[in-house]
Amino acid sequence: MKISFKVRPKILIFIALVVSVVMISSAYFELRQNKEEVFHLLTETAQSLSETITTSSINALNSSNELEDLIAERLLNNARMIRVLDSLNLLTHEKLIEIGKLNDLFRINIFDKNGNRVLTNRVIESDDHLHGEENVNRYDEVKQILKGEMDEMIIGLKQAMYVDEQRFAVAVARSGKRGAIVVNMNAGDFLQFRKKIGIGKIIGDMGNDSEIEFIALQDSIGILAASNSVKELSSFSDDSFLNKAKLSDSTFSRVTIFDNREVFEAVRGLYYDGEFIGVSRIGISLDEVRSIESRIVRRIIIISIILAAISIILLSVLFSNQNLNLITQEYSNFKSFTNSFLQNMNEAVLTVSKDMKVTLFNLSAEKLFSAPASAIIGKAINETGIKTLDVIAENIKSEITYKNLELSIEKDNTIKFISVNIIPNYNLDKVLDSYTIIINDITELKNIEEQIKRNEKMLAMGELASGVAHEIRNPINSIGMIGQRLKREFFPQKDSDEYGTLTSLLTDEVSRINKIINQFLQYAKPLDLQIVKVDVSKLMLDIYHLFIEQAHQRNISFNVNGEKNLSVKLDSELFKQAIFNFIQNAFEVVENGGKVLVEFLIRDGNFVITVNDNGKGIDEKDQSKIFDLYYTTRKEGTGIGLSISQKIISQHNGVIDFTSGKNGTTFNIKIPLQ
Repeated sequence: MKISFKVRPKILIFIALVVSVVMISSAYFELRQNKEEVFHLLTETAQSLSETITTSSINALNSSNELEDLIAERLLNNARMIRVLDSLNLLTHEKLIEIGKLNDLFRINIFDKNGNRVLTNRVIESDDHLHGEENVNRYDEVKQILKGEMDEMIIGLKQAMYVDEQRFAVAVARSGKRGAIVVNMNAGDFLQFRKKIGIGKIIGDMGNDSEIEFIALQDSIGILAASNSVKELSSFSDDSFLNKAKLSDSTFSRVTIFDNREVFEAVRGLYYDGEFIGVSRIGISLDEVRSIESRIVRRIIIISIILAAISIILLSVLFSNQNLNLITQEYSNFKSFTNSFLQNMNEAVLTVSKDMKVTLFNLSAEKLFSAPASAIIGKAINETGIKTLDVIAENIKSEITYKNLELSIEKDNTIKFISVNIIPNYNLDKVLDSYTIIINDITELKNIEEQIKRNEKMLAMGELASGVAHEIRNPINSIGMIGQRLKREFFPQKDSDEYGTLTSLLTDEVSRINKIINQFLQYAKPLDLQIVKVDVSKLMLDIYHLFIEQAHQRNISFNVNGEKNLSVKLDSELFKQAIFNFIQNAFEVVENGGKVLVEFLIRDGNFVITVNDNGKGIDEKDQSKIFDLYYTTRKEGTGIGLSISQKIISQHNGVIDFTSGKNGTTFNIKIPLQ
């Protein structure tokens, strides 16, 4: 018997509606998931950009402040020198003009105690402005010095009175409270340099990216810096979202309208030394996101109609495949963006796959390890031939240290210190995918820390020496006087020769103790630096002649190499004493037939002197003590030379670092140029 089934139209309609609802619902949830993932990628991108702006802003502020401090110190040094000349009544109009030209000073003004200018280096030109230069009074500007409240003050940046220019000024009190000395320089180059390294330049460059609608740095008063596309933005007073971001240094995001276009905005509070500076605002275009969403919607509708007529299963397969392609494309774009960002970071960055293959070796890493990326990428991290990477590989395998791992590397015959952070990366299933390794060069920081420790130790030793010397000087002098009187006034009848010997020995030993006390006091006393412009090429030649005869006698290869006609501002005699001690120390540790090499040059804004010998080196246990007063490893040594040299270089604001091994020792002395 044949049984036939007939499905009623209502049932077919119902089935079609159910299938349609299922397909539409499925499409809706898939679209929502895609949207969340896209916005998650946008959030991570915006957060990375915000962190970059925050770090760059702080670095720019630190650089600007450091530069301003250096300028202020240079001007103060010049003002102090002028004050000395003023106290000796050696200042004239022509002398001030000469000082201004030699030291690149725009204006030097001498004021009396009432604030009236009594002397200046200003030269009236035929086409110059005429604004009552004969009766200039700056009492309000320097009244704190004129009233005796301050001895020195940094006026800082100020607008020139008669021209559209900026000046950077400082002031010091004249000797005898006779008024004030104000020195300023043209701040044009300084301001132009600050613009080049400032956050405005950074924001402008980042804002040129086609995917970024705008970037701005804003505080409660207004916009501090912004990309070219910004004409106006919402203020703190009418935007509660900004006030929310102000209270935290976390990144907050939202979708908003900018210039009649929808953008994805990320806002983050910016703090410097715990003080709120403003917020960074980044707007990323949503045009591409909305375009993708529109395409997805259209495709979903078409595919849903087709698959509803065919089968729910086929629809699900095709829909899932489509979503997978879109997500893969977005992930690829994000990965490309991240790779570009990592390539251009100042820190050395490596990425290593879970099977320990190097997949990224950025430009900074190439520079740090002196190896091209093409020779490293694709190799196992422990097969690159770079010892530092071998150590990092061991840490990854053993999971010993992932953060702030400090290592030392040898580059250009010097030791560099690096800080390594290893970041494991996990995929969405929380399965390890790769490692990101960030390496910072902290050599300069280490040298500064070591210099600070030496200075603190030197200060403590100086204070101790001064205290001890003062406490024992009077008793020792009394003993010496008693000994002299015994020798002069008493004449024993028996053992007179032995008596004379003992009293002479007593007075001699008292004299020796007094000499040591005087050394203590001299060490504790601050050095009186006489900073002048010195022909260091000639000075180093003089030092060479002091040692060349000793070098010939001991068959030591001794050379002094450096730039010719090189002049640097420093205290000639004290600097000569410091370098003499380093070279003398080198001669004492090398064997006959050894080698001592001295080099000097200008590098990175510093006057650099290196003293290298091929002696037996300094024992590791002694390296932290070589600058201590009276510390020596030689019987004939006094332990004073390197300590005095350290003090001299320190008071020149210099830094000393050294490397030592079995093949010899190299001292590096760096003094910032004034």
